[in-house]
Amino acid sequence: MTTDSSITHRAYLALRSDLLTCRLPPGQRITISRIQKEKGLSQAAVREALSRLTAEGLVEIERNAGFRATPIATSGFRELAEASMFIEIPCLRSAIEWGDLEWEGQLLAVYHVSSKSLPEVHEGNVDLVHYTGQREAFYNVLLAPCRNQWLLKAWKQLYTQQMRYRHTFQRLAEYEAGLSDHYRQFIDAVLARDGDRAEALCRAQYDNVIGFMESLKAADS
Repeated sequence: MTTDSSITHRAYLALRSDLLTCRLPPGQRITISRIQKEKGLSQAAVREALSRLTAEGLVEIERNAGFRATPIATSGFRELAEASMFIEIPCLRSAIEWGDLEWEGQLLAVYHVSSKSLPEVHEGNVDLVHYTGQREAFYNVLLAPCRNQWLLKAWKQLYTQQMRYRHTFQRLAEYEAGLSDHYRQFIDAVLARDGDRAEALCRAQYDNVIGFMESLKAADS
């Protein structure tokens, strides 16, 4: 990696982190000069990073107005969740089919850690960033054995958008803390290589979360 590409990659990682954790709030205009000064980066590196993030759906280009963080709202969660599920199910089934014993061990370890994070977030003992990071780590391990890398790439892009919802609506993370029994049943089905039950539980979890997000929308309207 050349010096220029290294600087661009650093800009990309810094901006991506700010967008995922909503330190750059959804809908906010992104001023390149301000980012450049705050991060100590070149204008060219910031522009290139923003172009990459636009391709990932985290940033939008406004005509004659530059860049802004892609807006999100409760009303958009159903479509995102349905698209995520459409991609995630075949990834899950492939992972269950091809995952080995080492994968099972890694999955149990990351599940143990991530399952401890939810109650800690609910009680206010750890930051939401910690929870979302652990949740992403769990799903990365869960789906890693999937043989279709194009599906995995598409799923990761969709999951990135899901992370922004969890940072924007902390009550979603708190709600998920009450689904511990569901997650335990899911991991048991995966380890038992019961693809049908794992899929049913995956769909049920998405339905639960969609219902919760739409209840937030109704309460705010």
